[in-house]
Amino acid sequence: MKEKPRYRVNINDVPKRRARPTTTPDGEYKVVQRVYGMETSLLFADRDPGYHTNPHRHDCEQFNYVLSGEIWFFVEDKAYRCIKGDIMRIPRNKLHWAWVRANENCSIIETHSPALPGNGPDARAAAVALLADDEHLPENRSAQNARVHIDPEEVKKIEARAIAEEEALVS
Repeated sequence: MKEKPRYRVNINDVPKRRARPTTTPDGEYKVVQRVYGMETSLLFADRDPGYHTNPHRHDCEQFNYVLSGEIWFFVEDKAYRCIKGDIMRIPRNKLHWAWVRANENCSIIETHSPALPGNGPDARAAAVALLADDEHLPENRSAQNARVHIDPEEVKKIEARAIAEEEALVS
């Protein structure tokens, strides 16, 4: 009998990977689990208080679903405060970053289309491919994060102004 393609995996069988974005102080990590197919990737992430990514972009659309906690997403020069139950879309190739400003962890699920199986060999090796034996996702077909250098002081100004605007909307 021919073996079935690997189209299913239990979350408990997906390796957990601890990573620290280069913009965060020591001790502020994210724990991620990632699966991908030919067109989409799915990421499960737990992010510590203070988690703060570099501004970046990627040639894929991203959706984020907040399972618990609070996280701020910045897209270009706008801020979005997201809490449990919120869904946040990051359009393809838009400059964006995230910041966990609260004193509690934040858990999210992210999708990327086309697939973003992880930057670097360690991240990609820890991701689980849900592909048949005759399927292979070429490097040039999947998206990669592209860091964008912006002066950190400029990022702080954008954040302060955008957060003040967002908080004024809800008060």
